Amino acid sequence: MSRIVLPGPARSVQGHRAGIVTRATAGAVDLVVAVVGVAMGYAVWSRAVFVLGPASFHFPDPGGLRLLFLVLGVLTAYLTVAWATTGRTVGNRLLGLRVVGDGSVRVGFVRALLRALLCVAFPVLLFWVLVSPENRSLPDVLLRTSVVYDWTSGGRRGSEPTTTPPPIVLPHDE
Repeated sequence: MSRIVLPGPARSVQGHRAGIVTRATAGAVDLVVAVVGVAMGYAVWSRAVFVLGPASFHFPDPGGLRLLFLVLGVLTAYLTVAWATTGRTVGNRLLGLRVVGDGSVRVGFVRALLRALLCVAFPVLLFWVLVSPENRSLPDVLLRTSVVYDWTSGGRRGSEPTTTPPPIVLPHDE
């Protein structure tokens, strides 16, 4: 069995809170995931309209404001489910992040929903990370959550280390 050793720079920040650049990049990826999800839903809707009346078909017009609220709703649901179940969205996974509660526990559905609502409705609150000595956004402070670097899978959570962690060896997928 081949194995991958987590590089030293990644090991040194494992479990530490993420900064604004990493969080913003993960957030951008997650926004793209939500937009693609809505676009796929529109494609299915258009196809259904075509199948039901091909002779009089025209692409449905969802309206700009309705489309905006749909994207925000899908984004909120997506963030809620991801944070409540694994603590990771697609963006988080790509950048090695995990959302955890105090004590590195899962945030649970209610906290995940509240955090998602705050992050989607008031994205400017995320920039509190820039002035926070703990690298926490206002939703993190209010809901006692953290976004930490965590490249481990499944059961092991990224809590803030008090000493330099030992090397992490990850199995290599073939």
